[in-house]
Amino acid sequence: MRKLPILAVLTSFVSILPLCLLAQNSPQDYLRVHNDERTRVGVKPLVWDSVLESHANNFLSKHIEDCMRVRYIDPSPFTRNMLTSGSTKTLTGEDAVAWWVAQKQNYDYESNSCIDGTLRCLTYTQVVSKASIYLGCARVECNNNGGTIVMCYYDPPGNHGHPY
Repeated sequence: MRKLPILAVLTSFVSILPLCLLAQNSPQDYLRVHNDERTRVGVKPLVWDSVLESHANNFLSKHIEDCMRVRYIDPSPFTRNMLTSGSTKTLTGEDAVAWWVAQKQNYDYESNSCIDGTLRCLTYTQVVSKASIYLGCARVECNNNGGTIVMCYYDPPGNHGHPY
């Protein structure tokens, strides 16, 4: 008799686990974090594009084994943001977009450049680029605990001129 309640709890846990893994990785999650920042700077919201999402999925599926640790060529006509995590951290889509937005601290609007001549603000300027209208993102967990990769494509390409 005692096995029945334990089995019920275990079954419940296993059935909701996939839902937990999807949290912060839905199109709405990517859009919300992007569009919250775009609203703050007065730029129109992005619209989800399943074709861009498919491009991101296709690209990332080729890197599940190497987890982007080798040089790569991305022949895509779209601009992109990408973030990889180490093997000890699982990265959500929300985590990645929040990290890109945090690069705002490295951007100087007056000079339209990254502070100190670095390139550490380009992920932020892409998030808020008024040139981009559509967004599609994907996320993969690399094999052998190699980490996580999150990638977003933007169309039309941004990161030219003042972002907003």
